[in-house]
Amino acid sequence: MDNNQKKDKFIVTCQLGLESVLEKEINSLGITGTSCGNANVKFHGTLKECYAVNLGVRTGLHVLKHLKTFKSPDYDMLYYQARKIHWHKMFDISKSIRIDVKGRSTNLTNSQFVKHRIKDGIMDTFKKFFDSKRPDINKELPDITVTAYLSGNETSIYLDSSGISLFKRCYRTEHGEAPLKEDLAAGIILLSDWDRKTGVLDPMCGSGTFLIEAYMIANNIPPNLERNFAFQNWFDFDRNIYLSVKEKLKSMIMKSGIKFTGFEINKKTCLIAKGILKKMNLEKSISIINRDFLKTGDLFENYFIVTNPPYDERMKIDDIKGFYKQIGDFLKQRCKNSTASVFTANIDAGKFVGLRTSAKIKLFNGPLEARLLKFGIY
Repeated sequence: MDNNQKKDKFIVTCQLGLESVLEKEINSLGITGTSCGNANVKFHGTLKECYAVNLGVRTGLHVLKHLKTFKSPDYDMLYYQARKIHWHKMFDISKSIRIDVKGRSTNLTNSQFVKHRIKDGIMDTFKKFFDSKRPDINKELPDITVTAYLSGNETSIYLDSSGISLFKRCYRTEHGEAPLKEDLAAGIILLSDWDRKTGVLDPMCGSGTFLIEAYMIANNIPPNLERNFAFQNWFDFDRNIYLSVKEKLKSMIMKSGIKFTGFEINKKTCLIAKGILKKMNLEKSISIINRDFLKTGDLFENYFIVTNPPYDERMKIDDIKGFYKQIGDFLKQRCKNSTASVFTANIDAGKFVGLRTSAKIKLFNGPLEARLLKFGIY
C-alpha cells in the first residue's frame, strides 16, 4: 500500500466542551468513524486527511499521530519502549525536537524525568544509526514535537502534526485586554443559533476575534491556510497531496455579503482591531466603532449578537451585576427579533442579564469555568 494511503490513528485535541463541535467539523471534511473523548476527537485517516484537518478545523488545537501505546511500570521500561520506535525513519537528524508530557501516571510521577527518558530513547536511536550524532533540542520553536500521554500504568506516544497550536491563526499579532482565543471564539459561534445569513454584532468586540471568526465561518474560509505545520518536516510529507487539499478547501470559499459590526470602548484596543482588519483586507467587510455600545442609538433588529463581556477578573467593573443588567436592557430594547450568545466566566453576574435563556452550555476559558448563555429576543 502507498504510504500516503495508509490509515493511521489520530487524536485531535480541543478545549473541554468543544468535542461535539470539533467532531462535526472533522465529519464535514468527509472523515467518518470519529469518536469523542475528553477534550479530544479520535479518527483513523490517511496523511491527506491529516492535512485537511490541520488546514480546515476551527476548534482543534493539535492533530496528533499515534505511534505506540505500552505498559510503563517504571522509567526504564519507558526508555526501552521509546528506544524501539524508528525515529530515524520519521524525520531527519537536522530537525530540532521537543517532548511534551500530558496526563497522569500511577508510577511515573516526575514529568521532567518522563521527558528525559523519552528524549534519551530518541537520541540513542539516532546515535546508533548516525555515528553518535543526534538531533538538537528546541523547547521554543521545534521542528518536531513528540507528545506523551500518561494514563494509569500506560503511556501513549504521538507525533504532533500541527506544531504551533492551531488556534494561532496568524492574523492576531496584537490584542487588547483579556483576549478570547480563536478556537474558543469559533466554537462559541458554532454552538450558537446563528443561521449564517443574518448580520453579526459584537457590542464589546475587543480586538475583533468573534467578528473575524464569524466572517471566516460565513465565507467558508479555512482557518489555517496561511501557516506552516510540523508534518511538513516529516519524511513522508507529500507536497502534491498537501497542495491539492489546500486548493480544494480554497475552492469552497464563498462570498456571503453579511454585515459584521463591533463596538469597542477602548481607543487603543479599537486601533489594534482596525490594524488587524487592515492586514487581512477586511476593512470593508467588518466595521468596528470606537464607542460605548450603551450610548449608541442604533437598532440591531434581526441580528446575531455574540459577545464576551468582562468577568470582573482581569478587567475590573465597579458594578458587575448592574453592568450585566445593562447588557440585557440593550438586547431587549435595541435587538428585537434577534438571537444572542453571551459568554461569561462570571456565572453569578450572568443571571442579571434578565432574559430567559434558551440554553446554558458549560465551557472553559483557560482555567476558568464559564457559561455560554443563549437567548432568543422577541
